[in-house]
Amino acid sequence: MTMLEVLTFAFGSTVTILVLAVGHWFPWDLTRIQAYIYGTAAILLGFTIWRLPLGDWLTPLGLAIIAALGGVAVLLAYGTDKLVQRIRIAEMWEAVDDAREE
Repeated sequence: MTMLEVLTFAFGSTVTILVLAVGHWFPWDLTRIQAYIYGTAAILLGFTIWRLPLGDWLTPLGLAIIAALGGVAVLLAYGTDKLVQRIRIAEMWEAVDDAREE
C-alpha cells in the first residue's frame, strides 16, 4: 500500500466520521428516509475521497449507482406500505358504513 493510498483512506474516513458526527448533533429533525440519505451520502463521500485521487472513478460511481438503486427500493417499499395502510383504512370505514346501514 502506498503512502497516497494510506493518506487518502485516512482523509476519507475522517471526513465521513466528521460529517456523520455533525449530522448526529446538528439541531434538525430528519425523517427516517432523510437520515438514510444523509448517512449514505456521508459514507459515499468518504469512499470517493479515498478512491478518486488514486485514479479510480469507476468504483465510486458504481457504488453510488448501487446506493441510489437501493434508495429507490426503500422508497418503493415505504410507498407500498403507505398504500396498503390506506387501503386497510378505507376497508375499515367501509365496514363501519355497512354496519350503520344494517
